[in-house]
Amino acid sequence: MIYALLVALVVNVAPSSDVRELVIRWGPIAGTAQEAFFDDDTPDAALLFCGGWGSGKTMTLWGKALKLSAINAPLPLIWVVPQYDHVDFTLLPKLEETDPRTGDPWFLMPDQYHYHQTKHIFTWLGGGPIWFRSAEEADRIAGPNVAGALVDEPALISQKAWRNTAARVRHSGAALRQTCAAGTADDLSWMQEYFFDPERPDRYKRFEMATTDNRELLAYDPTYVQRVMENATEAEIQAFIHGKGVLLDGQPAYPPFDERLHWTHDVPPADPKLPLVLCCDFNVAPMCWVIGQERIGNHGPEAHVLSGITQDVATTDSACDAFIEQFPSWPAGIHVYGDANGRNRDVRSHKSNYAIISERLSTAGPVQLFVPSQNPPVTSRLSAVNRLLKNANGVTRLWIRKTDPAKQCATRTLVRSLQRSKTAPGKQDVEKKAGETITHAGEALGYWIAKVWPIAKPVSSGFAHVGWV
Repeated sequence: MIYALLVALVVNVAPSSDVRELVIRWGPIAGTAQEAFFDDDTPDAALLFCGGWGSGKTMTLWGKALKLSAINAPLPLIWVVPQYDHVDFTLLPKLEETDPRTGDPWFLMPDQYHYHQTKHIFTWLGGGPIWFRSAEEADRIAGPNVAGALVDEPALISQKAWRNTAARVRHSGAALRQTCAAGTADDLSWMQEYFFDPERPDRYKRFEMATTDNRELLAYDPTYVQRVMENATEAEIQAFIHGKGVLLDGQPAYPPFDERLHWTHDVPPADPKLPLVLCCDFNVAPMCWVIGQERIGNHGPEAHVLSGITQDVATTDSACDAFIEQFPSWPAGIHVYGDANGRNRDVRSHKSNYAIISERLSTAGPVQLFVPSQNPPVTSRLSAVNRLLKNANGVTRLWIRKTDPAKQCATRTLVRSLQRSKTAPGKQDVEKKAGETITHAGEALGYWIAKVWPIAKPVSSGFAHVGWV
């Protein structure tokens, strides 16, 4: 079967011996994020099914809703929608869809459920009631305890509506308490903190599904993806086809970065036989330094980020103190990369930042500077970093060491920078709004990567011919 059987419930529909079997024919597509989201039974979890258009978000959320309702019966659930008409024009029509091959409903027959238009209450034969609430009236979401909550299109609701919804999932009699959301993540806004930030608690889980993973859709409409892509920007394709969280008011500066892949406990600590790499950005509020090593991996030399230094109010001397505290002795040497502007002399000390670094860190080991006379173009730095994050062949050669607890991990500042930095619309430069500091760590890393792994045009070998380009 293409669609797995979700559940078969035997329900007494009358006091007599009349018994009817309630069969739900929909099931998540095996091996996809639909299945992982539907099957996740982590207690008190907050789950986000982040999918592209046509990835089955609404059907999957209905499946999850009926599952939670059946498990927790007769306790109620709450379902928050952007506006009440979303129930009439999106949710109920999806509930009533039928299998085109048999004509049978995927979920429920019309006589197996009822939706009260005025009270916005959904009841059905297989579980407890579902109370619909509009996110437009966030304050009215507060109320009695419920066993679970659903949110459709979370990017279209406010953070206050989300908080009020999650706060209601506290019924002590619930068999499985969960808050589950499904939608596109084309506006991270408040969702960044809960589902995309590396600091998020373990109970916040994100499941991503591309439109191309919905093999059932493509079997019936093979050109669907092509039609969408013909009228979409690259950022919109990431959100609406690949199901990725993006910022549509600007392109992500590091689109290949995925903290679940690149930020990993598998990166070993610093190897004392190899030189340390120090990457410097000299903004003073905060000052961000990245520390790593070049190592040999399965596909050649790799960049391994091992630690970092972030000081909210800093001087070059104070950052050197922090470096020496971590690495008081490093005979293999220290290779320094960074912002070329650090070569300028300070008007008070009459020393450049790099002169101070060379002098201070020489107590730990021999220092070598690899700082250009001028910075490479921003586009070159971004391209170099993105190529190491994942090249066209899907190969990753940039890894970041993760330690627990994540909130105190020394590389956390870099991870946040790679996640949140973006390029300004219509420009090939990192967007820097007044007072924003999120870009600093990523820029520090970029000076190293662009120097050691520069973007260079391949040189062809073999015969040359006059006139060939």
